[in-house]
Amino acid sequence: MARYEFRFVVTDTKLSEEHQQRVGQAVAEAGALALAGVTPADAVTVKYGFNQWWRGIPPVAIYQALEDAAAKKAAGETIGAGQ
Repeated sequence: MARYEFRFVVTDTKLSEEHQQRVGQAVAEAGALALAGVTPADAVTVKYGFNQWWRGIPPVAIYQALEDAAAKKAAGETIGAGQ
C-alpha cells in the first residue's frame, strides 16, 4: 500500500493553541479536498493526534478508533489527541 506523509512547518513566530488548531484544521481540510478526486469514494479523513490527519480506506486495525471517534462526535465531544 502506498503511503505519503506531508508536513507543514512554521518558524519564527509564536502561535497560540487556538491558532495551531485553526492552521492544522485548514491544512487538513485543504489536503482532504485536494485528495478527494484521487482517493477511493469510500475513503475517510480521520484526526488521530495533535494536528495529524489520516485519509484513505481504513485498515482493520483502526476500525475501533473510527467507531470511537464517530460516537464522540455524535455526542458533541471534542475529538483529538489524548481523546
